[in-house]
Amino acid sequence: MLFWLTFLESLPSISSQEIITKELQPKPKEIVLSENICIQPTLAQFPQNNSTFILGGTAAGIVGIIFFLLLGFWAYTRVYQITPNNEAFVRTGGFLTKKNSVILYGSCIVLPGFHELTRVPMREISIDVERTGNLAVRTQDYLRANMRVTFYVCINADEQDVKTAASRLSKQGIISPEDIKDALEKRADDAIRAAAKKKKLAEIDSDKLGFADEVFNLIQPDLKKVGLTLNNIAISEIEESDTYDT
Repeated sequence: MLFWLTFLESLPSISSQEIITKELQPKPKEIVLSENICIQPTLAQFPQNNSTFILGGTAAGIVGIIFFLLLGFWAYTRVYQITPNNEAFVRTGGFLTKKNSVILYGSCIVLPGFHELTRVPMREISIDVERTGNLAVRTQDYLRANMRVTFYVCINADEQDVKTAASRLSKQGIISPEDIKDALEKRADDAIRAAAKKKKLAEIDSDKLGFADEVFNLIQPDLKKVGLTLNNIAISEIEESDTYDT
């Protein structure tokens, strides 16, 4: 205990004036520097080149759509066939199974390489058959007669007749008047000669309608075999020929 008292007495003493002076001494002020920071708003902007690219792409897309529409329309008109009023179509072929399709007063799609189209005319045509001179017709009374006969034939708007005519008369997808004439002329010659052998020349001349009916009945079944229909027969001339067998 004595030790601690002696130690405290030995410490230096501070006067009360020094304590007051230290307390009254002003404390240094802390200087705070403030800086006004101006924050400017940022607007989202697209580059000008990007906008031009978008507009150019849109225009190119519209042009491309128009081009493909025109191309599709052009291709459609090439494969889409419409039958005229006086014509029928026979379409053969197909993708998986091949068959014949008759198109009357309608339309169809014909794909090159898959289908083949045959045009069948249905208008009436007139064909003159002359048997004169050395080709004169012999009658029942052994006379020779010069004859000029006009046949009016057509292909009926019937599916079976159209199919038959297309298969029997067409050449390279078309039936021409010459094709019909070739099919009729030989049959007409046989019918005229067969009917003339049953009547005398005077009877034929006086009853042309009866003779025409006889020829009609003889030739019609044969014409049906090739798809033709005989509408009428007109006999314009019957006279005795001045040629004789030698």
